[in-house]
Amino acid sequence: MDNKKMTIVSRAAAVLTMTIWGLAFIFSKMALASADPVTLLVWRFTIAFLVLNLIKLIGRIRFRMRGKPVRKLLLLGLIQPIIYFLCENYGVKYSSATFSGIMIALMPIVLLFAAGVFLKESVTTAQVLFSLLSVAGVIVMSVSPGQGQLATVPGAVFMTGAVMAGAAFILLSRNLAEQFTPFERTYFMFTEGFLFFAVVSFIRYRGDLKEMVSVLNVPSFLTAVLYLGVLASVGAFFLQNFYVSYLSVAEGAVFANLSTVVTILAGILILQEPFSGKTIPCTIMIIAGVIGVQLAKKSTA
Repeated sequence: MDNKKMTIVSRAAAVLTMTIWGLAFIFSKMALASADPVTLLVWRFTIAFLVLNLIKLIGRIRFRMRGKPVRKLLLLGLIQPIIYFLCENYGVKYSSATFSGIMIALMPIVLLFAAGVFLKESVTTAQVLFSLLSVAGVIVMSVSPGQGQLATVPGAVFMTGAVMAGAAFILLSRNLAEQFTPFERTYFMFTEGFLFFAVVSFIRYRGDLKEMVSVLNVPSFLTAVLYLGVLASVGAFFLQNFYVSYLSVAEGAVFANLSTVVTILAGILILQEPFSGKTIPCTIMIIAGVIGVQLAKKSTA
């Protein structure tokens, strides 16, 4: 497949990834109605681990690790999902939804500068401006008048940690793209995530896992955790590990803001949440920013 077709496929993968993650919010709310966050995370990563091993078995996939930077691969799994999910969950706990959304929306901007420093990728002025346009759309869409305190100090610290971990993951995954396939990166990430959260659940339930298992009898929880474990974890992270291998950081990072659009539209259409007059103009800003970053690359090619 030539570079032009690979770029198109990678962009399509990025859009699909953000659509899956945007809808994940709906399923997370569904699951959290029956279980606490720790139980949700344990089952999410357990299902992801089982699915990845099933794929590995059916596909007869063998890993060739000799001579490769395995320590970096293990670091990748530590950063994402362990550090990122811990920071994000505690950040959300101690912050408002608005503050959390704004902080995550800043990740493309952080990545633009980090890519220049660590990966020596060149970023055009137009790409920076279009990224800012997209981020501005997310911020305006997230902020509502009359809000109280946006975040506590711990909340701000944890959300900053989530942004840093998310950015570090993208940079490291791109750096490892030549040595490891998207499946290898995804497999090691969720194997580490499964082992970590399995230990956490054992400690939390003090070895008595009846409570954790009983929640699977709730149909809505089972449906939600299957979506989160199979599509939002294995599927979406595989797609992300794929497209970061072929798109520049500037091109790939800005797609993250599309998940906000999907989440808000899903909330309106599925959860019957109120429609805001700023939804349409902010959506246009976000999408225009994403398209602009992609076209800015072409104009400099």
